[in-house]
Amino acid sequence: MVRLSADHAVNVSRRPTLEKTAHDGSIGGGRFKRLYSMFYAHGPGNGKFLGLPFDHRVEHGPGHMAKWERSAEPDIVIQLANQGNYSALALPLRTAEKYQNLINPEVPLIVKVDGHFRVGSKQEVPYHRHASYGDTEKMINKASNLGADAVGMTFYIGGEETEEDVERIGEIVEEAHGCGLPAVMWGYARGPLPERVGADSLCWCHAAVAAAEDLGADVVKTKFPRPARNLEEYKKMLLGEKSEKGFVEEKMPEAPEMYLSLEPKKGEPVPYDLHVKRVNLVTSPAKRTLVVVSGGPKLGKDPENELRDTTRIVMDAGAEGRIIGRNFWGRPIKEALTFTRIVTDVMKETKYDRKLREPRFTRNYKQEN
Repeated sequence: MVRLSADHAVNVSRRPTLEKTAHDGSIGGGRFKRLYSMFYAHGPGNGKFLGLPFDHRVEHGPGHMAKWERSAEPDIVIQLANQGNYSALALPLRTAEKYQNLINPEVPLIVKVDGHFRVGSKQEVPYHRHASYGDTEKMINKASNLGADAVGMTFYIGGEETEEDVERIGEIVEEAHGCGLPAVMWGYARGPLPERVGADSLCWCHAAVAAAEDLGADVVKTKFPRPARNLEEYKKMLLGEKSEKGFVEEKMPEAPEMYLSLEPKKGEPVPYDLHVKRVNLVTSPAKRTLVVVSGGPKLGKDPENELRDTTRIVMDAGAEGRIIGRNFWGRPIKEALTFTRIVTDVMKETKYDRKLREPRFTRNYKQEN
């Protein structure tokens, strides 16, 4: 069984360093420098990541204008990115193309080359597949010409077209790596089974990260694992019922006990150490992939402490950082910058640094020469 810990020192020590990942995977200089730029030269630094994504209009539709007005427009989000010292700004391909001249060239840019557009209710269209914006080679070339530091794409595991998407993602990763661009995967569960138990349940977040590792992603963004939305359905998925084995037990009999042992008691809040162990499990398949965790649901009545607490959980679990959208840009810029500093301050704590584990990054070449 995977070794889980709530100790930040243990969890950080088990994570892959950029130097080792580059050496073992023979990552070329282009990919290495771009990953270094995002994880070491910008944002919290020292091997940690804080990203600002904006693909809300593609993923959720334009109705956001009734709620956020100007704060959720590309030019305002870019203004926030220019001021906030993020590890990277993530934009859809055509948005990046239209607004490229507003982006400070010092801000690392992730260009997403796919998306989905809502065209009906869940009853009418139960599964929204991500589709690429065009020919893979042309998209990657366009992203490169826009000055992208990485290419982003989304993989929905658990849906009806998962196998087809594996081929699509494979082409994007191969083309991006051929151009020296890191591949950043938005790894989420979707489809009838995940939706029934909770797409952000522990089992599915774990599976999404494992898929990203095997599909060649350099970085994976996944959801913060929440308790199963429907515990009885979750148990059925894991264990089955009567004489029929569950979806998980059928292939791996030991796994259901692992997942269920990490669920909180019914009706009780998740203890801090259990939260950390759950996120630690999610990061565990990513032996050569850097893991960042999404901002999650809309913040509640105490947003500053919520951000501080969830960020500490993520970092104590060993993840490399976070990528937060609407909980940053869905507010006035002044407030968004305050929230950004709160998250950055947690990440910059020395105990989470990776740099001391990477000799090439700590050598003083000027003195040696």
